[in-house]
Amino acid sequence: MTREVTPLDERLAHELDRARLLLEEMGDELATDIEVVNSHYVALQTVDIVMQIVGHIANVVRAEDQVDAVDNIGMHELKMKLKAVLGEEACEKAA
Repeated sequence: MTREVTPLDERLAHELDRARLLLEEMGDELATDIEVVNSHYVALQTVDIVMQIVGHIANVVRAEDQVDAVDNIGMHELKMKLKAVLGEEACEKAA
């Protein structure tokens, strides 16, 4: 199902992309300190997961076909949560 992407959709996606890049820069900087990595390995992995989630959400927000955008998400848990919200739309597209 396609829709018209609004200027608000584009702005929201842009801001999510910007937030993802800021997280990436922070994670990269922290990862250069071996003591930080050793002490906060799980937290750094969490930052990476958040970056992925934010990137996927930005892609869905800016997509003309949000059902297709959700189908293209590589993170299974996020995909299933969004598909549950899409409900019948996702099932109709699959048919």
